[in-house]
Amino acid sequence: MIARTCVPLRFPGLSLALVATGLVGASTPVPPDLFAGLVWRNIGPFRGGRISAVTGVIGQPGVFYAGLPLGGVWKTTSAGETWYPVFDSVTAASSVGAIEVAPADPNVIYVGMGDLITGGGIDEGNGVYKSVDAGRSWRHLGLDATKQIPSILVDPHDPNLVLIAAQGDVHAKSEMRGVFRSSDGGKTWTKTLYVNDSTGLQKLAWAADHPEIILATTVRHYNPPVTGPVRVGGGGGGGGGGVARRRDPHRPRFTSRPTKASPGTRSPAAACRDSSDARRWPWR
Repeated sequence: MIARTCVPLRFPGLSLALVATGLVGASTPVPPDLFAGLVWRNIGPFRGGRISAVTGVIGQPGVFYAGLPLGGVWKTTSAGETWYPVFDSVTAASSVGAIEVAPADPNVIYVGMGDLITGGGIDEGNGVYKSVDAGRSWRHLGLDATKQIPSILVDPHDPNLVLIAAQGDVHAKSEMRGVFRSSDGGKTWTKTLYVNDSTGLQKLAWAADHPEIILATTVRHYNPPVTGPVRVGGGGGGGGGGVARRRDPHRPRFTSRPTKASPGTRSPAAACRDSSDARRWPWR
């Protein structure tokens, strides 16, 4: 495969130092002048018009993976100076919605297919793919009917424990929505959070030092078929939005509470609250 070279690094040494300091524990202070020469810059890859997902590798400051809405997965080992495609062997789908490297094993990568787009555009995928050799080869793990996977979490200590957020089919009501969990590296999946056949999961989040507490946001993800005059406008509709919280990744149970639509809008608004506030998000 041919490497794609983009804008050269202006401060390569400082750039790598910045990434490296991000891997140092919070107890190690970072001198403020270390950041003085750093600037944001476009480092590509220039495919697909935008980037839909990105992840780095712990312990390898120059290695990153980027997922494109219609261009698969690209990898850099030079902190963005050169990118090359690593997903060309997958031909069934090319839209990437989420990508995550296992913190405990840099060779294990999970890719969720289907890009989440606002404004009515839809890029559908065909489930989850996994690599165990740092992107050289890929294996399909199923969940084809989830259509769009915008978020993935991999346990910090166990590369086989993974959770994915599934939007589901925007064109039809479906039970293939919610949070799916696997403890065997994607061989089998269990649905641990499900709202209804019209509501999908949008984002999963946890603190790396407290992975037992997980927050998940939901949003309505179903547009009924058009039966009358076509109208141009925002989709989504109201209802279905909210935040769910789970405390123990080994117990497939969430507690959730929906949020109301913002004033003057049809779409629900969801805001994550402090996970330590047991009064607002009780664990029962």
